[in-house]
Amino acid sequence: MESVTLITFLAGLVLGALGCFLIMNKAKAQSNIEQQLRELQEEFTAYRENVNTHFNSTAEMVNTLTQNYLAVQKHLETAADSFAEPPKSFKLDTPNKLPRKKTEFISLEAKPKESLPEEADAEFNAEDTVQAPRDYAPKSNTADKGTLSEDYGLHDSQAKTTP
Repeated sequence: MESVTLITFLAGLVLGALGCFLIMNKAKAQSNIEQQLRELQEEFTAYRENVNTHFNSTAEMVNTLTQNYLAVQKHLETAADSFAEPPKSFKLDTPNKLPRKKTEFISLEAKPKESLPEEADAEFNAEDTVQAPRDYAPKSNTADKGTLSEDYGLHDSQAKTTP
């Protein structure tokens, strides 16, 4: 009876150890998966911050570029105004002899839309319209054969020699 009890105890001990080993392996594998998930989340967060930093610096650079462009444009406008004026030592008989034209520059700044003079619509039946290009050579004489005829460009001597 003691041997049956001892064998039962040892079998229970072996089965318990085997069950504990299997449960620990499963927990260890789950722990590895959780660790990989945490690492991937940290990597994704770092990547997202990197992308945000990149786009913020790009936006700042574009804003700086736009401001520099506007500064250059204003500089050119003032230079054009100053160079268009006649020198002070230059005497005119009448003050309105040289008209002062201000060159208009294209600007990125928002300006009110000026009314443009309306242009007449194109007339398609006008006499001075341009003809569309032709894909054939015009005939010089109405009796001539066209370029699409089978014997175009062949002379009588060539027509007789060809079988």
